[in-house]
Amino acid sequence: MPRRGFSLIELLVVIAVVALLLGITIPTLSIAREKARQTACGAKLYGLGQGVRIYVEERQQRFPEARYMPYPWLTGQDDLPDFPSAISDYIDPGTLAWVCPADRIVHSQTWTDERGIERTCGTSYAYVAALSAQRYEETFFARFLRFTPSDTPVMHDYDGGTFEREDGLTVTVDPFHPSRQILFVDGHVGPISFD
Repeated sequence: MPRRGFSLIELLVVIAVVALLLGITIPTLSIAREKARQTACGAKLYGLGQGVRIYVEERQQRFPEARYMPYPWLTGQDDLPDFPSAISDYIDPGTLAWVCPADRIVHSQTWTDERGIERTCGTSYAYVAALSAQRYEETFFARFLRFTPSDTPVMHDYDGGTFEREDGLTVTVDPFHPSRQILFVDGHVGPISFD
């Protein structure tokens, strides 16, 4: 009895079907991967928010006094500590909770401190310095904008752009996610909406 193999037509049909399935699945996988990164980022922000909440409760409802962006980014607030250092009694500045899974640039920026020690930025998140050292009721958000705690951001990831370092270098950062992840004063995490 002769051995029967696949014909050229059958082989081409199988290859076409596999290519079609891959064409359908690969974009779906990248969307799922991005959703997973965004969810992990939100979970990290939520955990950091718990530390902020404890800090505020133990400090007569005052938010941490800290810079908007961490070192080495230029902020004009050189006399203030970065946010991870400001709440280091509540959250270890070296923990991976400070690093968004989609961030490949911001948290790994290095700089040399005043003692000549090379340090790493260590965080993917910027602090809303308009809250710095104030009770919520005293802030610009509450007094003039009439925002509620569920409308007011505390920290957020980067939405992309070109940022200047204190040493004069500029760094271009792609958006971490399709929509910015934000920790709000009331403790919830999500995108901002001005509706």
